[in-house]
Amino acid sequence: MPGGGATSDRASHRAAVRAFVSRLVGDEALADDLTQEAFLRAQKSEAGLRSASSAKSWLFAIALNAVRDHYRAGARGPATAPEPAIVERLPAGDDTEHALLSAEMSKCVIEYVMQLRDQQREVVAMHDMVGLTHAEIALILGVSEANSRVLLHRGRAALRKRLERDCILTPGDRIACERKPGSCT
Repeated sequence: MPGGGATSDRASHRAAVRAFVSRLVGDEALADDLTQEAFLRAQKSEAGLRSASSAKSWLFAIALNAVRDHYRAGARGPATAPEPAIVERLPAGDDTEHALLSAEMSKCVIEYVMQLRDQQREVVAMHDMVGLTHAEIALILGVSEANSRVLLHRGRAALRKRLERDCILTPGDRIACERKPGSCT
């Protein structure tokens, strides 16, 4: 990309791309490696970026391809989310229990998101976890916006069905996720 503006655009999207990759792979160290790989690929294929406005979508597409390539190379599926370092991030005071329960719920939901079919998982992660629009998702995945909406709807429905089947969800002030006896992920 000519000039420093495009490079600074890439740098400004690094945290969002890293968060996206982390949601897809569920492993912080692997997310770091794949994010680095995505940015190396972006640097090598500078001609792929048509305008500064598409930098974010272009980088997400490259990151998604890096994740896909990683799992194809080893014929591996996405890992489940590792235990977060909860103790290091606990708030002071009465919010400790809430933080623990929220972290537990997030881990549980991410494990189930990782079990969704490829495009459903990708759309749910991009839309609900990273906050991309359907237009951005469509551009990244090479599908129509309508298809992105359908994939999101089906992914959410499959996720809801699995959570209802396998988990005891306790809504209210404190949300906790408890596996039903005999359920496995």
